[in-house]
Amino acid sequence: MASSASAWSIKMTNDEELSNFISQDDQKKSLNVIFPGTKWCGSGNIATNYDDLGKSSGTDACCRAHDLCSDQVEGGGTAHGLKNKAPYTRLNCKCDIEFFNCLRNEENQEETAKLVGVIYFDVLQTQCYKYEYPVVKCTQNVLKRCLEYEYNTTADKSWQWFDVPLF
Repeated sequence: MASSASAWSIKMTNDEELSNFISQDDQKKSLNVIFPGTKWCGSGNIATNYDDLGKSSGTDACCRAHDLCSDQVEGGGTAHGLKNKAPYTRLNCKCDIEFFNCLRNEENQEETAKLVGVIYFDVLQTQCYKYEYPVVKCTQNVLKRCLEYEYNTTADKSWQWFDVPLF
């Protein structure tokens, strides 16, 4: 019986792109992964300054804005009474929605935008947080992700984790 499988393929055009994609941070001793053609899309950034963008400049600008979100919780950190148990930073849902919309606006011009969106929103399956009425239940579930919630609007709002949308 034959089967087919699809896999992600990222083409590196030169040694510089390969070294930028995976670079060792000597101080943190952690693996930094930057998406090819960008300087801001991935863990951290390799930009020399705020205006330094990669070849996929529209996508990179989206990632830069996302990276600079002022309301975020680092991996293992706590904010707004929420503990981030993930090994990576999670952001306020407002920032993730702005990132989502920015990538959607760029995806017709740059294929990179769609790939970054799919990896961040669909593959990573992260969560964001917001100040909202308590969740009663999930009313729309897709691929083990809650896309719509029912809230108890008679109770006080509180900070809570929410699944990010599918790209």
